[in-house]
Amino acid sequence: MFTKVMKAIKVIAMPLLFIVAIIACEGDIEDVGVGIVDRGLFDINEQNFDIISYSQNDLEVKANSLGQYLLGVYKNDDFGQINAGLAGQLTFFSSLDFGIDPAIDSVILNIPYQATRSEVDNSDGSPNWELDSIYGNQDVEYTLSVHELETFLNTLDPSSPQINLDYYSDETYLFNEIPLFEGSFKPNKNDTVLYIHRKEIILDEATNTYQIDTIKSSISSPSIKLPLDKVYFTDNFFTHPEAFTSSAAFVTFFNGLYLEASKISAADEPSIMSLAMSNASMNLYYTNSVSDVRTTQTATFAFGGVISNTYLREYEGSRAQTAIDNPDVINGDERLFLNGAAGSIALIDLFVDEDLEELRANNWLINEANLIFYIDDTADLEVIPERLYLYNYENETHIGDVLMEGLDVFGGDLERDDAGIPIRYKFKITNYIADILDDIDPIELTQLALKVFNISDIPTQLLDIKVKDYSWTPKGIIVHGSNSEVIDKRVKLEVIYSEKD
Repeated sequence: MFTKVMKAIKVIAMPLLFIVAIIACEGDIEDVGVGIVDRGLFDINEQNFDIISYSQNDLEVKANSLGQYLLGVYKNDDFGQINAGLAGQLTFFSSLDFGIDPAIDSVILNIPYQATRSEVDNSDGSPNWELDSIYGNQDVEYTLSVHELETFLNTLDPSSPQINLDYYSDETYLFNEIPLFEGSFKPNKNDTVLYIHRKEIILDEATNTYQIDTIKSSISSPSIKLPLDKVYFTDNFFTHPEAFTSSAAFVTFFNGLYLEASKISAADEPSIMSLAMSNASMNLYYTNSVSDVRTTQTATFAFGGVISNTYLREYEGSRAQTAIDNPDVINGDERLFLNGAAGSIALIDLFVDEDLEELRANNWLINEANLIFYIDDTADLEVIPERLYLYNYENETHIGDVLMEGLDVFGGDLERDDAGIPIRYKFKITNYIADILDDIDPIELTQLALKVFNISDIPTQLLDIKVKDYSWTPKGIIVHGSNSEVIDKRVKLEVIYSEKD
């Protein structure tokens, strides 16, 4: 561990020392550089090295404490289908007393969409919103159900109480099979206002007109609003006042909610949405008696504590199925299938059939080293990642070039041609290859992995050398592998180096 930490410090510190050296010796360096080039002391050469690459299933990823949570159903021909649900605890900030003779008017599960307000409002002056981070056909309905969660979500590991407990995407949760809500659903950007019928607040007895409250966010943004079973909450919440003395007592009494998404018919191809959940809540609107007057009240239960996604992926009938089920680990695959959200990654072996000791004895100066992945022309390009990520698979660490040069230099961005058509992803791993071929103190050659980039992949601290096991993007792409029949699009290791005449 000490060796790894020291290597990380070295990798991060080197650019700073290099900058200082440039500032201190700028004139001398310029003179030396020109002299070397002018005198032709070095020849620039390029060599491509074969690699072996193949796809691998990645069905288990960490699914709690995420920046985004998926909900819905998404399918395409390349990667099959993913169903995303979630389990979450509900909390409140202090003790709660429902008062005298409470009666529920409505219970609403409210989850804000991620949305952007258009610069041009609607014709009636109301805000015009566009929903973000929704993939698939938003016009196709699917079934959304909400259940009482029957699995208690521990925040700490029972076997090691000092450690936070992680939840994974393939967890199985127990829940009450009688839903609190079940119905057809599709995203709705116009779902901005909620009307609560306060039937016990009579405004006109002659006409039996009662109070209707209009509830909307301060910026009138859209949100999912699911009406939950009032009878259940009347029978359970109002009859157990001891459960509302603290949040700790409450989460023991009521484990939380489980949200499940499923297709209405097998032929449907609906959508999946990414939700922040930071402002999601269950709101209990009720009326009680205060000084013999019926008064409207609201109890808000925020999503807090543990929230975890569930991903159910089905590859059957997809293009990815064969490559995932039967990867060619000896010769490499023709295509690499890369998909986020507990999907698939690619494993990469460098310098196959090469004598590393012989290469190191060449004492090359590595000018540049690249891995380039070309997109399969027949891939579904509707929902594709804008970036891929390359990392050390065996010990789940960042490649040194990320820490040393930064993400922009390291690469992995989607590149397009002049017509805007996606063509490839390129990684510059110069320092990594130089360290492997170092003839004095080389680093160990290990297997690499290629995945769909997740924002959590970015190192956040000085010694943040571990790659976090998170993935909440359903995007996917097919790229040519090391055994592609299109030879000029096979992935190879491209090394540009200098050596003395």
